[in-house]
Amino acid sequence: MRHIHVTFTIPGTVSNLLFQRRCEVEDMISVAAEVYKKELIKFAKLKFKKEEITISDKDWLPGSIATLHKSGNSLNFNPHVHLVGTTAIIHKETKEVLNLSFLRYKKFAFSWMKAFCKHYEKEKVFTKAESLVIQNKYKNGFHIYFQPIAGDEKEPLFRTAEYIASGFFHNSQIQKVDDGSTRELGSRCSPTGLPTVTFRYKSWVEKDTREKSFQEQTIDVYEFMARMLYFLPDPNRKMIRYYGIYANRIKEKLEFIEQRTWAQAIENSFDAKPEHCPDCAKRMQLTAVYSYSAHKTIEALRKTHFYNNGYFRPKARPP
Repeated sequence: MRHIHVTFTIPGTVSNLLFQRRCEVEDMISVAAEVYKKELIKFAKLKFKKEEITISDKDWLPGSIATLHKSGNSLNFNPHVHLVGTTAIIHKETKEVLNLSFLRYKKFAFSWMKAFCKHYEKEKVFTKAESLVIQNKYKNGFHIYFQPIAGDEKEPLFRTAEYIASGFFHNSQIQKVDDGSTRELGSRCSPTGLPTVTFRYKSWVEKDTREKSFQEQTIDVYEFMARMLYFLPDPNRKMIRYYGIYANRIKEKLEFIEQRTWAQAIENSFDAKPEHCPDCAKRMQLTAVYSYSAHKTIEALRKTHFYNNGYFRPKARPP
């Protein structure tokens, strides 16, 4: 089953309104997921109309996993939803699958804007007049970006886990930290005279070529820390939501994500696949992953196993 990565964005002027009014933006996740479901159902009704298939959102569902990032990698307030969804709908009872060859991108953009404005008007964040002004200003809707996902049926789960784990800012973006002790004449400095952080961020992506443009920004270290802390989610807050056919068997999916995340980390670091047997290359069964007090486990294994090229092999039993 094919999947697609969809990014639901809102204009900067709208983001500023939400920030000024201290609005809770996590509701954007459920609004985006509902738009995704409804647009797939609408298109399926048109596509399969001649085949006399009765399609309703009560019986047919796509699957999606979604989360919210409150900032861009320039550490500005820029809430947007990342959603990974199926490009097919599935019957809840018969499990029949209807594949959709393409999605109506322009319809998505307009429906996303309408649903967003309707929700925050209902929540009394916007007045009816403000909502109409926004919709008239952005007649084609809010920007949505689509990126097909290649890979097997489990790849979307791993891709989502990998993306979420990377966070909204990466250490590699930091270009320079200046504590002021070696500052040269004409070098960048904070207006307050405090130590500064210079970081690089993605400012633009060319729509056709996907070529990225970057800029640098310098701010004082306390402003940098304040922004980082502001955008961190609250402790124990669940930021990944499951919808449609993915709303069930969550425990199994989380276990799969956990397994693939540690395995990928080892493969990237040591160029070895820990899930595969070094002799026959077949996938091995995962029994346990040790981290805390791992040295105690290793010492116990040495009594019953030989250690060779990173693998413990059982010692031969005496006849």
